[in-house]
Amino acid sequence: MRPLTLPLAFLPFTLVGLMLSGCGGSDDTSPPEPLATGTVSIALSDSPMSQVSRVELVLDKLVMTDAHGQVHTQDMAQHRFNLLDYQGMDSHRVIDGLELPAGQYHDVHFTLVNGDQAQGCLIENGQGQHPLMIQDGRLPMANFTLGEHQHLNLTMEIDLYQSMHLLDGQYQLSHHGIYSIDDATMGHIFGEMDPQWIADCETQYAASAPEGGQFYHMAYLYPSEVTSLAQMGDIAQSRDDGLFSPVAISPIRQDINGNWFFAMGYLPAGNYRVGYTCLGHLDDPAQNDMTQGAFKLFEDGGEIAVEDGGRETRHQCGGGHGGHRG
Repeated sequence: MRPLTLPLAFLPFTLVGLMLSGCGGSDDTSPPEPLATGTVSIALSDSPMSQVSRVELVLDKLVMTDAHGQVHTQDMAQHRFNLLDYQGMDSHRVIDGLELPAGQYHDVHFTLVNGDQAQGCLIENGQGQHPLMIQDGRLPMANFTLGEHQHLNLTMEIDLYQSMHLLDGQYQLSHHGIYSIDDATMGHIFGEMDPQWIADCETQYAASAPEGGQFYHMAYLYPSEVTSLAQMGDIAQSRDDGLFSPVAISPIRQDINGNWFFAMGYLPAGNYRVGYTCLGHLDDPAQNDMTQGAFKLFEDGGEIAVEDGGRETRHQCGGGHGGHRG
């Protein structure tokens, strides 16, 4: 039997309509699917540094690359600010609610106007102002993932004691001691220091006092693997002595009542251990001063657990402000 073939005129109207609508599609006026986006805010904070009165950074651009290889750039208009105005738990927001396509981002960094350029980065101390050279001309940040409708708050922490170097008469800021963190996963420390530790350290190391007699009292923070004073090391770019380098450092200062305290901000939530020394002036970040110098840690300040969500954890080293005499 021959198959039945109907003329086009006998095809149902609806079928003809479907066939015609599939050709070209020029009459489709439906709007395109909206792009899934989120927003990002970025702040900078630092750990203060003795004998330095000003660290001016000049941000040029924020640069990041998405999962498709597209580079996204935000002009920072050579934003200039003094990093020392934002210490401990304080921070300076430099990106506020930047809208981006949702997804993964890598090679995230700020480019800067380096110290060898006009109106570039600089440092100021007792000897005046000096150009500040930034390693590779950029400040790196960690990769991040931005969800749809998410508002992501990130903070870059710059530990000047670990990252600032004076090499061949040139001040340099290296990437060592610089990291970024999601504000939802970090916390802060406010520490009280035993005044008897201060007095005992100065007495024991009187011969090692710096010029002018002003000791550099410092709190060193170590990872949870450190369980005793004997495992605590100095700042070092690399080490093979079996000791642990600190993950954060803060000067210990006196408040208006004469109480000794320190503050560390934007730390990844987790467990740590605190060490104390009055010999911070002997810790050169460019070398291992445990084996090549006279640097020592003086007391074990004990364990501390940092909670997330931007919460502050208070910690007493020894007897805290109440003092300790054995």
